[in-house]
Amino acid sequence: MPCPMAAADPRFERWRDLLLASVPVLASDAAQRAFEQLHGSALTLAVAGDRQHTASLMPWLRPGPRGLAAAFSAALRAQLREEFARELHDGAAARTPTPTVPIDQLTLVDDQQIEEDIEVGRVIQQVDTASEADLRSLRSLCATLRCAPAALPEVVPLRPEVVARALSRALHSLGLDRPVRLLALRVVGKAAAERLGAMVREHTRELERWGVQPLPYQLRVAPDLAHGPRDDGALRRLAGSPGGAAVPAEQLVPRLLAQVAEQSRLDASFGALLQRLSAPALRSAKADAAVLSSFDHPVWQLADRIAALGTLHTGAQATRLAVLLEPVLQRLERGPDASRSAYERALADLDELTTGWADSELADAGVAPPPPGSGSLPTDFGDEGSLPTVPMALPGTDLHKAWVDGLREGDRVRVFLHARWLSAFVAGRSSAHVLLATRNGEPLQTIGRAALYRLHESGLATTVEPAAAVREAVQTLTLDLDADA
Repeated sequence: MPCPMAAADPRFERWRDLLLASVPVLASDAAQRAFEQLHGSALTLAVAGDRQHTASLMPWLRPGPRGLAAAFSAALRAQLREEFARELHDGAAARTPTPTVPIDQLTLVDDQQIEEDIEVGRVIQQVDTASEADLRSLRSLCATLRCAPAALPEVVPLRPEVVARALSRALHSLGLDRPVRLLALRVVGKAAAERLGAMVREHTRELERWGVQPLPYQLRVAPDLAHGPRDDGALRRLAGSPGGAAVPAEQLVPRLLAQVAEQSRLDASFGALLQRLSAPALRSAKADAAVLSSFDHPVWQLADRIAALGTLHTGAQATRLAVLLEPVLQRLERGPDASRSAYERALADLDELTTGWADSELADAGVAPPPPGSGSLPTDFGDEGSLPTVPMALPGTDLHKAWVDGLREGDRVRVFLHARWLSAFVAGRSSAHVLLATRNGEPLQTIGRAALYRLHESGLATTVEPAAAVREAVQTLTLDLDADA
């Protein structure tokens, strides 16, 4: 039986009115709670910077047509109307193809905006953590009410990210200075998160009283996460360990690299570049059994990097980049060294060349590296590094810096930008920026390394899937050999 249009369901209209009517209550309650908190004993525990800006924030928290509650209510009602007009789709239906890099379409992410995004993200996390089970129930009810194909987060108009984004817009509309906005995002955002958690439970019970039936849950694997378990023995079995396929190295290495080029849909220039790795890789495989037993060998890391770069660049741009990288392959072809260290040097050389390439591309697009010491984030990613002026014990490796430094072209990441979560590919790394490509037709996001550090430190950036073209090619060849057998 086809699902009726949501607008024709009288319960839908009634529910929309309920949500819009609850907005002023949410906004005024959040402002009042924040006002009480700043007057209370909790203020004595605040850092000096927060106390300094409290006097600027307090007048806006009082009731009135020009206060934060009114601006927050107006912004949230406008946001809700956009949500009700949104056309819902099943996001699991198709996987986004790997985008090419439209360097002429470039959005430079303001590092200062990252701090506000972090505060917005904290509001969302507070509600998600406190109301996880209730949000799941509300999604299933809203999916039925809106005739949505699945219980996706977007079926709930008054969800945490919508409220947090509206609060951010309201603060900007009042013209508050940035430090005051950050303070408001923390205190008002926390109060709004507490009130929204209670509203989620109230709205769930209300829809159940109306007789709305929850949409049955289906077991789904999101496309970005639909990958099999990591099989470190696949390469050994393919190379002919006991019980394996016993493919001679002379056939396996060029066939594997050809499969990588085919699956990555490389331009001819990058396909040829990858094939030139065959001879030195075969020479190394004969001298070192580890080459054909581990994906972590730098031979395959180099192949992954070349494939990722070739996937993200096409046409004349790919040809120019392939010419730039050619000396790396020449040194491997002509050099007598077949050891692991030769490929580690090749990876370092490739990193240096591609970083310089990204620097020049960004410079041509009008993006200059920040001057030393600039920016709002206290993170130094310079080559020399920096030392504290006062001796202090360093606990060990900085995991957040290691994550930023470890990002490679082709890695798929999940990052919180512009007050929403984005799935993106790392499309380039310059000296000061990381380029993130999202869906085709959307601008390339150029974000500072220090800003990415802060997002990762706050739990708002993570790697979903590292580039692994060689691993995927091995899986394909294994299936082909099993079928032939």
